[in-house]
Amino acid sequence: MKVILHAISGAVIGITVGFMMALFFSVLNQTAIFMPSTPEFVARFSNNLMATIASAGLWALMGIVFDVTSYLIFERSQWSITHQTIVHFLVTYACFTPLAIIADWFPVQHYFLSYTLEFVIIYIIMWFISMQIAKAKVRRLNQLLNGKE
Repeated sequence: MKVILHAISGAVIGITVGFMMALFFSVLNQTAIFMPSTPEFVARFSNNLMATIASAGLWALMGIVFDVTSYLIFERSQWSITHQTIVHFLVTYACFTPLAIIADWFPVQHYFLSYTLEFVIIYIIMWFISMQIAKAKVRRLNQLLNGKE
């Protein structure tokens, strides 16, 4: 049941983030109409509405990938943060990358290496932040156990 709730919340978050990013880039590029994705992606559809519906589906799937994998992987308390982060990286990279390619977010032959590098950098940052949060929790627990507030 929790996985279903995470899938639903992930879809809502994915659609919200995707829409806001598309709106931002439409304004930034001063388009006359809302562009839900790249012009190449939109050109695949008979009209802008169909492209927006397809984009919303992709945004929902992207949100589900991140929310459900985060729930399933980071809830495994027996794994180290590094192990969790590596597994999460591999799973989300494997699931998210095809969705980004379908959405025409980057031409595979030109930007795949930079996309991968950005993904790795984001995960290194995520791992570092997770480690700092975990260290702070351990310090706090140690203070509580030692009677120091």
